[in-house]
Amino acid sequence: MRDVRYRLIVLDVDGTLVDRERRISPDTLRALEAAQASGIRVALATGRMFASALPYARKIRADAPLILYNGARIQDPVNGAILYSAHLPRDQALRALRLAQQSGLHANLYLGEHIYIERVSETSRESARKDGVEQVAAGDLVGFLEGRQEDPVKILLIGPGERLEAFAAAYRAGTQDLPHLVRSEPTYLEILRRGVTKGAALLRLCEIVGIPPSVAVAFGDNLNDLEMIQAAGLGVAMGNAHAALKQAARVVAPSNDEDGVAAVLRAHVLG
Repeated sequence: MRDVRYRLIVLDVDGTLVDRERRISPDTLRALEAAQASGIRVALATGRMFASALPYARKIRADAPLILYNGARIQDPVNGAILYSAHLPRDQALRALRLAQQSGLHANLYLGEHIYIERVSETSRESARKDGVEQVAAGDLVGFLEGRQEDPVKILLIGPGERLEAFAAAYRAGTQDLPHLVRSEPTYLEILRRGVTKGAALLRLCEIVGIPPSVAVAFGDNLNDLEMIQAAGLGVAMGNAHAALKQAARVVAPSNDEDGVAAVLRAHVLG
C-alpha cells in the first residue's frame, strides 16, 4: 500500500521516460493513464525546448506545465504560455562560446525559439535527429550573438567527456561570475543561468499548480536530474542512472529499457 497520496509525477525524457530507441512503452503509457485516472497530474522535466518536448507531452497526455531547458523555462503544454523563464546573461554566454571554439567543442545556442549552430556537421545532424527540431546554421556564433539584443536561454556543448571537463575547469578558473554548468549526458555539457536547475523549477511548478513538493514523484537518470529528485517527495533514479543519482534517490527503478517508470508507479504510487 502507498504511504503517501502522491499528486504529481514529473518525468525526465531521455534515458527515463523513453527507451534507447526513444520510444515510450505501452506499459508505461498504461501506468501513467492509471495515475491520471486517479487524479494525479503528469509533467515532463527535460533539457529539450518546447517544440522538441511537445510530442512526448502529447503522447503521455501531460496535464501539468512542462519544465524545459533543464529548468530555465516552465511552459503550458496546451497553449504554450510561458509561466517562468530564466536567461543566460550574454557576457557569460559569449565567454562560453569563445572558450568552446578554442576547445573544439560543438555548440548549440538556444536563442528565442531556435537552436543556432555554426555549421552543419555529423554532430549537429545527430543532435537535430534526437531533438526533432531544425537547427539554423549561423556561422560564427560569437559574432552572431554579439549582433543580437536578447540573452540566450542556454548553451549546449557536445564533445568527448574529457574535453567537456577541461572546458568546465577552464571556465571556472577564469571568473567568479559563474553560470550553472551541468552534465546531462556523457557527451553533453549544459550552460544555464546561475541557480537554474530542474530542482528549482520543480519547486516553482509545485507553486504554480498548488501541490506541495512532498507529494511529487520525480524520475531521472543523469546529473541534471539530481536536484529534482532531491526536491521531490519521492525521488526515483532509473536503473541506468548515474551513480550519484542512485545514491541520492529514495527508490532505484529498473532501467528505461525495462519499463522502470511503470514498475515504480505500480509499486509506490498506484497502490
